[in-house]
Amino acid sequence: MNLCLLSLVTGSIVLIVAILAFLAGVVIGRQFHHRRNVGEALVANAIAAGFKRQHVLLNNVTLQNAAASVQIDHLLVADTGIFVIETKHYTGWIFGNPSDRHWTQVIYRFRSKFRNPIHQNYGHMKAVQSLFTLPMEAYFSVVVFTGEAELKSDFGPEVLRLHELIPYLTTNRPAIFDERKIAYVVGRIEMQRMRRSVETDEYHLNSVRRRIDRG
Repeated sequence: MNLCLLSLVTGSIVLIVAILAFLAGVVIGRQFHHRRNVGEALVANAIAAGFKRQHVLLNNVTLQNAAASVQIDHLLVADTGIFVIETKHYTGWIFGNPSDRHWTQVIYRFRSKFRNPIHQNYGHMKAVQSLFTLPMEAYFSVVVFTGEAELKSDFGPEVLRLHELIPYLTTNRPAIFDERKIAYVVGRIEMQRMRRSVETDEYHLNSVRRRIDRG
């Protein structure tokens, strides 16, 4: 085989591999967003149907935090406080520890790691807290698994299944916000949030990649 033909074949193989990698990325990305959207819709619907206290629910809020951005699934601003909610629409068995950097998802014999959502939501909490001078007691971090996942470890009281969300939100807590304060908190968040767009999503994705690269 002469050099020209070898170069042509090699170039064709590289092109085919690149196309296949791109298509795989598109498929995986769509599956991820579909799964995420399903989980977020389930949480929003559950709150709309079951949470009767005075509140405003903000969905898919992107905030700038120092040099990075954070994308928050739900911010529930109620008379009892600000609930920062991270949604995970997973199946399989979930193992881990609240202090672990990663948790494990097991589906039959397949194991995969994912970032500890408690740690993930801590960054979301800090971004929200930076907007206000409210006491720590005003904030609640909540992780909700909306799929058919079985939680096989004790993850603590802030990690819930979907059916546990409304009982958690309606736990007897003192009212700390009146209607005017709720309106102020919501208005402040709306002023600071990045407008939802393809560019915003891409900016956040790149921000996440940079944090992952830094380890």
